[in-house]
Amino acid sequence: MIWHFNVPDQRSRSIWGRLLTLAVGLVLTACGQITTTAPAPTAAQASLTPILAASELVVGQNRLPIGVVKSGTPVNDPNLKLHLRFYYLDGSEQEQTKVQSEADTVYRGQGLPFGLYVAYPTFDKAGAWGVEAQMVGAGNAAQPSRFRVEVLAQPRTPAVGTPATPSRNLTIKDLPDLERLTSDAQPDPDLYQTTIADALATKKPFLVAFSTPGFCQTAVCGPNIQVIKKLKDQFRGQINFIHVEVYSYPFGESAEQGKRVPAMEEWKLQSEPWTFLVDAKGFIQAKYEGGITFAELEPALKQLAADQPVQPASTAP
Repeated sequence: MIWHFNVPDQRSRSIWGRLLTLAVGLVLTACGQITTTAPAPTAAQASLTPILAASELVVGQNRLPIGVVKSGTPVNDPNLKLHLRFYYLDGSEQEQTKVQSEADTVYRGQGLPFGLYVAYPTFDKAGAWGVEAQMVGAGNAAQPSRFRVEVLAQPRTPAVGTPATPSRNLTIKDLPDLERLTSDAQPDPDLYQTTIADALATKKPFLVAFSTPGFCQTAVCGPNIQVIKKLKDQFRGQINFIHVEVYSYPFGESAEQGKRVPAMEEWKLQSEPWTFLVDAKGFIQAKYEGGITFAELEPALKQLAADQPVQPASTAP
């Protein structure tokens, strides 16, 4: 097997430039170069192209979200199936042609402006990996497509299992006017009651979301916040919920200048949105880059509230 990668067409790049966070430098030409290996589609069968929707993959288990473009338009189809095969491209010729592992994705596009198809693979080595995606959707024959990802030895962002950083994000006690705390058009005061540092001191599990609903580069910050608001009411009294606005006020001006709040720097986050689950002992139990859904997050929060290790929901509910 010889792996070849071509740059996606400009239309796909412009669409996903709006939907996916590319600020960390892992642009499509670096971490998601793609070529379709299926025969050229007929007029009745448009080509499906997978797009990596993550800026960071590391040695160990990962949450690997994939978006799919069809004829230049993002797909949000719960019936689309993706089966993934993984190859280690930095290894010997035998390793490059041998399937190291396989995984099926779970549809995670409920309420999002585009579909996410999430798998939870484990990478045992750092370096270049090839991903072969077999995609089957309604009205489409199976379409294989390959893309390359880079797996880091160590994460740039806070790792699962490490202590949460005790940031002192702004709260309603600092700024009673919610319009100066968040770009959310319908802010929930409950999300701005406590700092991360104070949440750690309470010895109670919490969720912290770093996002900017009004200026999101990925179009999922707003839907994420809606999911969090719903879950906040369900887990009231068991889990604290915190939203940290990415940019300082005035948000529009700061977004243009790339001026992020101190907590973003303290957590080493160069993109948005990110959501972290922290247990009562102050350790990160799970983290999610990009879009999240009720179906994915609710089981994880049940485990967090019960002081159990958070396991990925690898099968659809």
